[in-house]
This record gives sequence, structure tokens and C-alpha cells, in this order.
Amino acid sequence: MKNVVCALLLFTSFAHASDLRADHFTEPRSDSDSDSESPNIIIIYSDDHGYTDLGIHGIDGNVDTPNMDALAKAGVLMKAGYSSAPQCRPSRCGLMAGRIQNEFGFADNKMDAGAGVGTLPRVYPAGTDRAGQPLLTIADRLKQLGYVTGFSGKWHCGPNDDQDKQFDPRGRGFDEYWVGTMTTGSTNLDLNGNLVPHQVKSKWSEALQNRVILQGKFAESFVTRNQGKPFFLYFPIYGPHVPMIRKNDPYYKNFPQQDYPHYNDAQDERRRQGLALLKAMDDAVGGLVAKLREYNLEEKTLILFAGDNGAPGRFETGAIGSWNGSNNVPMRGPKGTLHEGGIRVPMFATWKGKILPGQVIPEMVTTLDFTATSLAVAGGTIPAEFDGVNLMPRFTGDVAEIQRDQPMYWDFYSGQAIRDGDWKLWRDAKSTLLFNIVKDPAELTNLAWQQPERTEALAKKLDQWVATLPAHAQYDPAGRGAKMTPHFAGAPAGATPDPRYLVPYDKPVATPYPAAVSSPGATKPESWQTEKRKIEPPKTELSKPAAPAPPARRRLGEQFFKSRDRNGDGVITLEELIGNPEGRNVPALTKRFRQLDSNGDGKLKLSEL
Repeated sequence: MKNVVCALLLFTSFAHASDLRADHFTEPRSDSDSDSESPNIIIIYSDDHGYTDLGIHGIDGNVDTPNMDALAKAGVLMKAGYSSAPQCRPSRCGLMAGRIQNEFGFADNKMDAGAGVGTLPRVYPAGTDRAGQPLLTIADRLKQLGYVTGFSGKWHCGPNDDQDKQFDPRGRGFDEYWVGTMTTGSTNLDLNGNLVPHQVKSKWSEALQNRVILQGKFAESFVTRNQGKPFFLYFPIYGPHVPMIRKNDPYYKNFPQQDYPHYNDAQDERRRQGLALLKAMDDAVGGLVAKLREYNLEEKTLILFAGDNGAPGRFETGAIGSWNGSNNVPMRGPKGTLHEGGIRVPMFATWKGKILPGQVIPEMVTTLDFTATSLAVAGGTIPAEFDGVNLMPRFTGDVAEIQRDQPMYWDFYSGQAIRDGDWKLWRDAKSTLLFNIVKDPAELTNLAWQQPERTEALAKKLDQWVATLPAHAQYDPAGRGAKMTPHFAGAPAGATPDPRYLVPYDKPVATPYPAAVSSPGATKPESWQTEKRKIEPPKTELSKPAAPAPPARRRLGEQFFKSRDRNGDGVITLEELIGNPEGRNVPALTKRFRQLDSNGDGKLKLSEL
């Protein structure tokens, strides 16, 4: 993301790299800084947690998260919070490193960035801007600043229990840990706040069978043990990700049955399980906060909360499939896409006495800002290569807006995206779309055809960043990306629109989502290269700033007509226009269709457009 020259340095041996000390690369606190002045820092990271499922958002009254809501009300709610990837491993590795993970060669769950598939490397790989240099985690950096570091939950940046102690949390800067997605895991801590020899443990009392409650208890144990020291706790709680909560779990039994008008019985049941696990997560967070209060640590502790990516989609297969019961309403698209539903996540922060309570921040925040903020709060210096910024001046009211001098970029096998200020550009090998994402967070209206100059400028910035990435960490439209279908054509045939699709801002506006993107705007980049590292800016017929000349308008009409004539029969039906057979539920588009249908035959010919 920086204007850097990528020097291909010779790799030092792995053994040598593993001996490099983090304090060679992190500026230590000055002698005047004392432990008593160092605040505690907690990052809570939920898993496949959809934007809908934070009660304070006010989207779905069935979401029961009173503890998390209270934290957001006591601090700051970030309504445009983003993860750095729409998938678990890259998002987590980005958070740990403080950088967009593609910049160190880690683009998706199955990526090998030099340390094995799915493993956060200890050194920057060849082809990156810091090739051969140590890749430190935030735990490494805070440990060198005098913090005791703790971990409880899902690691997913490498093996959970590495025999060589290089790639599990022990080797990435964490002193005390419980590493386990379910109720079996490795630990050097017991539930009473005592250190124990490293061991794998699987048997617990009946009351601790729920995985997220167990992870919360280990987080509490870490606080108990380190209440008198400055500590950093990373709490990546494993929910609401599948597997679903068991039906003999008290949280499930006590959660009311659900009856959504647009769900069938199986989907209602899945939703109930997802909401029950979210309730258990909320209690785990509440237990951790209660422990801070018990030791009078609230005024000494910064708590940052975010999801790692959006929820999986309910419509991905004919069956429920991997849906975890969580939702992304009103955001479009699921986990795995760079639509808002894949990367916009629940996010809040609180720090009693430091962060002004009751704030709502509308501007973009990223999980990479959490890494930078944690380092700054601890007294460290944010490295130049970091892609996040210190949020504390905004949290404390010292500045009116977050000070950010560069856009946010995404590159995944489903496409590429950039958000710069109010604008988001999304593209794949077939389409380039532009949204004013502040006014249109549900990505309903493509403005690329209206704003060609802005579209070209954002595409150029995106191209320049992509060119700095190692080739294997770039979007490959001829490979895995070819299997990804964008979610801009509307919901699957026969889907009933979700009545909760309201833009949840000061004046909620009903939207027809899941409808197709409503402008004739899916532009085709003629020069998109399938060969990596040679992606050119999209070239369209929309390059003139004023209204296009009639020939260009005809070409646009032809392109739009072709994109909507889904069965190739030479006419467009109302269902094809909207991408949803329940066209009557989209009154604006239905009205426009009837205006264009000059002969009233229920079909649009190209000439009628």
C-alpha cells in the first residue's frame, strides 16, 4: 500500500530467523513509562459474525446481546467496520501482523506464504516489500513493551499445538494460552489463574461443555492471574461459526423458537441455533467484563471488538449447507465475497473514562486499525508499513474524523475492491461497479456509468496497489475466482425478500433487496488480464465526463440488455430485469418496466430501452 521498492533479499535460514529478537524492531517504552501507566488491552474477535447480529444495530429484535450492546453504548459503535478479508485465516493473520495479508503473501485460507499452507510466516516471503525480515505479531510487539500476553480461543494462523513451538500461539508472542475451537485444546493455564505445564485437555465439568463459555472462562483466568500487570489479551471467540450449538445445550433450550416469514422450518431452526450461540458468546463477554470490574480494571482496560468476516450465505446451496444461522442484513452478499456482507462486520470499542460514551462513528474503520491502536496505546511506535491508524484521537474526541491518508484495499479469489472515503469500487473479470457506500451501504445502485472519471481513478489506485503484491496473492480470474458468482444480480429465483432489509440509520429506508443492482452499470473491462500482475484499469465506453453521445448510449443499452436477457431469447421479462420473480415487491423497478413496455406485452425489446 505504500510507494515502496520491493527488494528481493536472500532468505536467512529458518533457524536464524526464529532467533531474531522482536525488540530489535519495536521501539521500547521510555524509562519514564511505568507499568502502572500502561493500560490493559483486550481484542475480542468473533467468527463468521454477521452485521445483523449485534443487538444495538436495531436490525433484528430477536438478537439478544445485552452485554455487547452495553459495551458499545458505554463507548463507541463503528457502523462501517471492516475486516481485511472475507475469510477466517487471512483476516486473522492480517490482524496479527497489522497489514493487509496479501502484502505478505497470505491471501486465503489455503495459501502458503512460505511456512506451509494456512500458516502465518515468521519472515516476509520473497516478492514482498520486506522480504527476509521478521514478520512480528502484535503479541510480539507488546511483549517487548513489557506486556504479559494471553490468548483464548481459535488460533487459525497455523497449527494449534506445534511440536516445534514455532507457529502456534507460543511461538507468536503469547505467554499464556488456551488454544481450542471446541472443548479440547492445549493450554498452560488452569481455570483458577495458575500456570500449568503445557498440556492437552479435554474433560471439563458439565457446566463447561459449551465451547464459547469455556473460552470465556480461560480469558477470565488470564485476567485473574495478571490483574496487577499490564496485559494484552487476544480473545478470538469461536462463534457463531459452525458447528452449531448442540440442542441439549441450555442456551439452545432456553432460547425461544423462531418464526421468520421468509424462512422455512429448517431455516427457522438454524436461525434459533445461531442466535442461541450468540447469546452464549454474549455471556462469555459479560463474564470477562465482570472479572475486570471485580479487580477494578475497567478504567485501565481498552476493549476492542470486531468480527473476522461476514456470515455465510443462506442461499449458497439448495440445502442450508454451511450457514451458521447468522445474517448480514442489510448488507449484500455472504462470507467469501468482497460485497459489504462479506467484509463489513460488527465493531465497537470501550474504555471507561477514556473513550467518550455513546458515540457512533460512521466513517470507515478496519480491524487493522485495532493493531495500530493497540501498539500506540501501549507506548510503541506504529511501523511505517502498517495499514491501520491509531483510533484513539477519534475515540477521545480530539479529532472530528479519523485521520487516514490511504484507502483500504481487498484482493481475494472472488474479486478486488477499494474503499476511499465515501466510495467503494468492486470488480472481477467481468464487471466493475462503483458505489457511494455511505449513501448506499446495501450496494443497490451502481454509479460507474455516471462517474467514469472517479471509476477510472479508483481503478488506477487499486491497480497500483495490486502491482506491489506477490503474484500468488493476487486475484486469479482464470483459477479459483472463476467459480465465484457475484451477488449483484439479485436473490435466487423464488426467494422471498427479507422484510428486515432496512438501512438502519437515522431515517430507515426500505429497500427491495435482494433485488438486482438497479443501474445499467456492470461495465466490462476490455483489457483485464488473466495473467497475474498485469491487471489493467477497466476500459469502458463511459470515459467522457458529460452525458454520453447517442452511439455510446446505444452500446450501454446493448450491454445492459445482454446482461439482463438471461435466457438469450431476445426479450427481457420483469423477472429478468429485477433478478427476482417476485417483481411486484420492487415497486420502483416494476413501475419503470411498465413505462418502458410500450406495447404492454410484458416483454422489453432492445428498441424499447
